[in-house]
Amino acid sequence: MDTDTADKDKIIDCPQCRIKNPIESDICYNCGASLHEIPVKKTSRPWLPVIVCILFILSALYFYYRSNPSIPPPSKTQASSTGKPSSTRPQARISEKASSVKPVTGSEFDAGQISIPTGLLRIKDIAGNVISEITVPVVGGGWVALPTRISLGGSNWVLQMSSGNRLEIEGGLINDLDQISLWRIRENLRIGSPDLYPWSADKPLTWQALRFQDPPEPIEIGAIGRQGNFYKASMPNGINDSGVFIQDDRVVGWSFGDSIDGAFLWTGDEGSNLKAEIRVDDYYRLTFGNSREEEFALALTLGDDYSDLDKLEALTQAFRFDPKLSVNQTPAYLQPDVIISQLRSLIARAVQNGFAVQVANYFDAEVLTQADDISLMSDVVILTAESYGFEEAVNLTENVIENLEPKNDREKIQLTKLHSSLYQNWLNAMLEGGDIQEAWQVYEHGGQQLPDDLNIHLFGVKLALAENDWAAAEELLSAKDYPSALREQVKSLQSQISELKGQHGKIVIHFSPGTPQISVSASLNQGISQNFIVDTGASMTTIPSSTAADLGITITVRNPRRTVYTAGGVTYAPEVILGSITLEGFETHNVRALVLDLPNQPNTGLLGMNYLRRFRMDLNTDEGILLLAPK
Repeated sequence: MDTDTADKDKIIDCPQCRIKNPIESDICYNCGASLHEIPVKKTSRPWLPVIVCILFILSALYFYYRSNPSIPPPSKTQASSTGKPSSTRPQARISEKASSVKPVTGSEFDAGQISIPTGLLRIKDIAGNVISEITVPVVGGGWVALPTRISLGGSNWVLQMSSGNRLEIEGGLINDLDQISLWRIRENLRIGSPDLYPWSADKPLTWQALRFQDPPEPIEIGAIGRQGNFYKASMPNGINDSGVFIQDDRVVGWSFGDSIDGAFLWTGDEGSNLKAEIRVDDYYRLTFGNSREEEFALALTLGDDYSDLDKLEALTQAFRFDPKLSVNQTPAYLQPDVIISQLRSLIARAVQNGFAVQVANYFDAEVLTQADDISLMSDVVILTAESYGFEEAVNLTENVIENLEPKNDREKIQLTKLHSSLYQNWLNAMLEGGDIQEAWQVYEHGGQQLPDDLNIHLFGVKLALAENDWAAAEELLSAKDYPSALREQVKSLQSQISELKGQHGKIVIHFSPGTPQISVSASLNQGISQNFIVDTGASMTTIPSSTAADLGITITVRNPRRTVYTAGGVTYAPEVILGSITLEGFETHNVRALVLDLPNQPNTGLLGMNYLRRFRMDLNTDEGILLLAPK
């Protein structure tokens, strides 16, 4: 093939202006005409179009008056003063009491199938992802109707005709009250198609399905009500397909099958008189641009080049933008439950990979309040507690609660349970750590936040018992009535209170069950602290030599000597008299003791039987309690 022939194969002449265009172009860059439609060959018979036009008008008048026998032919007086037909059109007229329109019978109407071009309308979001695809009929030269909801979020709309032409949708008509809207290809382009006319309640109505080759069929619609630019009506049972409504071979309405139920009948101008009132890009900007929904759409387009943390950050930051759509208007892929599900999956994967702290950092009270999901909030609060402690988690929860209104009783219960569990876990950790004073502060704050929470109230009883204050514990426990679910916990606390009351007036020494030694700390002569081992096998109490020196005790030949048998052999220890030994608040005076440094424990003394005989002893090795009741 020579070069000239190859170049000719790559271009196409416009059938309208004859300008050369690249072969891959759909529309002429000079005049905008379709390049791939087969042009109608010119005829050398200039009178033929006139005859065809006259025959068409006569046929239309014949069929019109045949189907409307009650309407007389127009008289000359009905023409305007200019000699042109009046532009007044019959409008849909519905009695206020009317609720349905019955179909015509076979004798009243003889329907014939009309040819309606269709195309696949593909709507893409700002990232180029297809968000909606719908097959639509083209009417009125270039108008298509579709459910408004599926158009939201679309920044690029292309109508792919069955002929192969790709036509861009540039603008349309939309009313805030409409569930569907009308959109048009470029105004300087026209597709051969049935006219679009307003529906009339006085004319026979037929319906033609898009996916069948059957001719239009008479149809009965009901429950008719006005909705913006349309009347909406119910469809007969058993019909749930996309189709068009026809009167006088003109399209007057649409049905959309599963996309949206009901019949939508046009009430506006004729298709030839319609003008787009809003461009697609303006429609996108007003309904979707710079919104939470747009940020979600962009976040969901992040591919494998982005980490789970990147995607998580993008989704969480989207909650800082204001939404523009209601839940009912929001496209399915941007519905709150879909976004929350994505978030929780990303959180789970990020935590599994060791990024719990980073995940917790992405969420604050604003994000959680806007997300408005208790399950997501629970995930984040638990991560916050693990990463930054219970205090931070409680503060986050209470900041969210201030601005979050539960949707129902179930959510209210979930939120309260989460709030309570944080306080309980926090108090339990403090009890186990021995931080009793700080625990009292947390208890007071929790009681203010959740005044009816019995689990938190019982922690007050536990704190009082930890301080051996059985009287305060008993008072707190008796202040409330408890359900059966807390019965076992209440019985356990009552038992602890009774045991503590029985220990009142006694020295209570706690030790680890099974330990070979019971260690205590006592004060000597009201000033020196000394560690002792309780030894019922030792006849005498002992103190280290260093303690004797601290007490100012001088050992002389006058001090009696006692023979002591130790693991190292026999030794002789001097005997002294201690002014007092104070143990757990009980003071005992004039206690004899030996000055003796124990092998391997030189700074420890023994509480021997000469001291222990002053008490009644009750030793419980299983529970690790030694009770000393003064005699």
